[in-house]
Amino acid sequence: MKQEDNMTRTLCLMAQILVFSLLAIMSLTTHAQTRGPVQLEADTAEVSDADGLSIYRGNVVLTRDDTRITGDVMRVYTDSERELQRIEVEGNPATYRDIPLDGGAPRRAESPIMEYYAANPERIILRSGGRLWQGDNEVTGETITHFVAEGRTVADGSSAGGSGRVNVTVFPEQESEE
Repeated sequence: MKQEDNMTRTLCLMAQILVFSLLAIMSLTTHAQTRGPVQLEADTAEVSDADGLSIYRGNVVLTRDDTRITGDVMRVYTDSERELQRIEVEGNPATYRDIPLDGGAPRRAESPIMEYYAANPERIILRSGGRLWQGDNEVTGETITHFVAEGRTVADGSSAGGSGRVNVTVFPEQESEE
């Protein structure tokens, strides 16, 4: 009988986590009416509506339209109206991929620590040594901030342990032969 009670409690807990995860995902989709739904996959999920914080652990994958963010641990923050504010990702490495609206090469990023801000303005911040690239063009540095809508990047090579450098490789655009 005790084993059945434990199994029932486990099933109820799993159902609650699923419901809270779905509520968090639905709240993320209200941020931008023109964007599709947010999909999250992870080994475990912990959602607190009162705190506006969801924590996902283990092979975490977030997708929304043509954007994909992965990592080992992902913290999703929402405001009192349940709109997405930011995402903090830790990974080995945490990754970001976004396909531009113009259909160009995907924009990619990787870093041990990554932050994504949904607005004011929308941006990703790569910390503890990051790499951002699109096609053959690449930026590396200790801290990289990429403003998504503007297509603008700010990089810093400094670190607490010494003076690092930013490395930028840019290839001129090639006109296609017809």
